[in-house]
Amino acid sequence: MTRYNRVTCAFLFLMVLTFSSSAQVSDSATSVLHPIAVPVSDPLPLPDATSGNIPYTLKRGDNEFGFWGGVSFKATTIFAGLHKDEASDRKFVVAALRYGRTLAANDSVALQYTLALIPLAVATGVIVSRTTVGSVTTFRRETAYGAGLTPAALQLDFANGSKVHPFIHVNGGLLIFNKPVPIEDSGKFAFVGEAGTGVRIFTSDRRALSLGVRFHHISNGNTSGSNRGLNQFIFYAGFSVFK
Repeated sequence: MTRYNRVTCAFLFLMVLTFSSSAQVSDSATSVLHPIAVPVSDPLPLPDATSGNIPYTLKRGDNEFGFWGGVSFKATTIFAGLHKDEASDRKFVVAALRYGRTLAANDSVALQYTLALIPLAVATGVIVSRTTVGSVTTFRRETAYGAGLTPAALQLDFANGSKVHPFIHVNGGLLIFNKPVPIEDSGKFAFVGEAGTGVRIFTSDRRALSLGVRFHHISNGNTSGSNRGLNQFIFYAGFSVFK
């Protein structure tokens, strides 16, 4: 092999080595600039505090729509009012439509304004007349039907955000009956005062069942005849939807 041929071969060999090294560097750079994409799963959605969809939670501005019904099996004389013989043989049944508006709330409590429209109130054992012979008094009793509303009411829920909300409430309103209640000269118009407690049990995120007991007072406020109070404990149940 001539000297010229040996130089040519050496030059070609160096060109091959240079090209091979360049290709390897190029491949490495490409792999750095374009890493392999690894799929990442989407994070779990978090509750939106402004959406009103946090389970079992009342927030300011929430509206409640519901109904409830209750019954008292006897009148009580522990808060005065009727005499023992006058208070016997009485029952009271009430049905109401309910609206509530949450005025303030945090993680612990929620304060509501509530209004109840009462399309039906039934008072049995109402005294419409009495006859006294010697020391014995005989009463004639009938059933009175009424309707009304309680527009002045507040309810305080505890454990806001839990599935079960204990609560307390106070209510004020009026009832109008077709006969004087609770005795013959009391008049047909009656003021109502209530205070009670219970639990609100959420059956879903924005629906709840309520169970409770309320002390229920009726009197005419000295507007006519005898101002004798009808006092009773009403056990009730209701259902509400929150918007």
